[in-house]
Amino acid sequence: MDAINRIVVGYLLNSFWQVTLIAGLALLCSFYLRRLPGRYRHSLWVLCLGACVLVPAASVVKQVRSDARAEPSAMVTGEEQPQVALSRQGGWSFLRLSSRSRPVLFAPVLMNALAFAYLALLFVRCGRLLWTYRRTSEIRNLAYERMVPLRRKEAAEKCEELFGIRSIPLLCSEHVESPSTVGWRDPVLLVPRSFFTEQVGEEELISALSHEMAHIRRHDFLLNLVYEVLSLPLCIHPATALIKSQIAQTRELACDEMAAGLLPSEKQYARSLLQIAQNVLAGAPSAKSNYAMGLFDTRVLEERIMNILRMPESRRHGSRIRMMVVCSAITAVSILSSAFSLHVSSDASSGDTQRFVGTWVTKYKGQTFITLKIKSVNGVLGGSCIHVDQLTMVNDDLIPSSDKFVEQEILQAKASGNKLELRIGGHDSIHFELTLKGTNDAEVLAVGDSPDREQSADQAPPQKKPWQFQRVADLQ
Repeated sequence: MDAINRIVVGYLLNSFWQVTLIAGLALLCSFYLRRLPGRYRHSLWVLCLGACVLVPAASVVKQVRSDARAEPSAMVTGEEQPQVALSRQGGWSFLRLSSRSRPVLFAPVLMNALAFAYLALLFVRCGRLLWTYRRTSEIRNLAYERMVPLRRKEAAEKCEELFGIRSIPLLCSEHVESPSTVGWRDPVLLVPRSFFTEQVGEEELISALSHEMAHIRRHDFLLNLVYEVLSLPLCIHPATALIKSQIAQTRELACDEMAAGLLPSEKQYARSLLQIAQNVLAGAPSAKSNYAMGLFDTRVLEERIMNILRMPESRRHGSRIRMMVVCSAITAVSILSSAFSLHVSSDASSGDTQRFVGTWVTKYKGQTFITLKIKSVNGVLGGSCIHVDQLTMVNDDLIPSSDKFVEQEILQAKASGNKLELRIGGHDSIHFELTLKGTNDAEVLAVGDSPDREQSADQAPPQKKPWQFQRVADLQ
């Protein structure tokens, strides 16, 4: 259970800064694409949502896999010791570049409380999602067939022909204010009672039905449910509401463009939207409590009208090139941000970790060639390692073969009993296993990061003789 709580809290911590970074970049990219058709901006925000969900998850998965690799390696001894990779010149050459992870200390009570609160909120949001979907189904079931005037029927058939889709049932509903699409397997069009009278003209009716046909053609009802489910893990993040609203708004822009492009005139479509808004939304609109694809759900009528009127201008821009630039930027930032993460650790064993604090050295022929400076900050171990840049295997022992020293940071320290696993950062990745043999004595083995653990041309034989370290000073 403690491991699950660390995963949950780790996802929350990483999502707060990673989602903020990706959403901020998406805002800048949206401004960059402001003159392009709405379908490109819609794709941008869908990509943003996917990245916001996957990047924190990828960071946590990397940490879990790293912990899983470190767990069995601490119990391997003798001939089964993993190999330490050495360069062809005899120096360090670890072929895998590890992600940068910063430990964050949490008291067990606080970590458990955060995980419980998040999971409870997630449960509530799932219940709300199911309730809204059920409410939408009830609205669909309460809709009824009504005698459609001949001219209205001909207008609906004309729209179906324009979009090349099969006959869609046209039902009357008392629970919608404007034409709405409901259903993903067998979609139907719900229209208010006024659309069966002469209150709405033929041009307005064709424009409204064309917009809803565009929703059906694009499978927006199903995709909207998918986006709602994907956004559930981010329900606690403030940027989630922004991303979802931008997806909804740009979806309407994309449907307007599709509908206006099939009608004789974009200006006619824009005038029809204004007329429908004047007739249908004269009263105060009620709060939306369902997933039906309504004509005016997003309340951005002015932006939609302006987007329709500048459609001919937007077609002249290099849309695909700009979209490729934006997708590349979002992808690059997502990959880079997933490589830098916060690793949740508990302070339950913080007292035991003090046994490893200090400056540890090992010598060869009286000369120090590795120095471990282990510090403890708020119960989290860290520090640095100063070592020679080349080692050579002689009689089953790794000895220095250079007088040049480099200093690298300790990125991760995991204590288990008398053993301490250290991951040393820099251009290469080094894995040390330090085992206490006394108050100021320890044995250290260097372990390579090769995933297949097989002998290769640039690897030395397994290290059979551990280095003998002594603590020369405490760094409190």
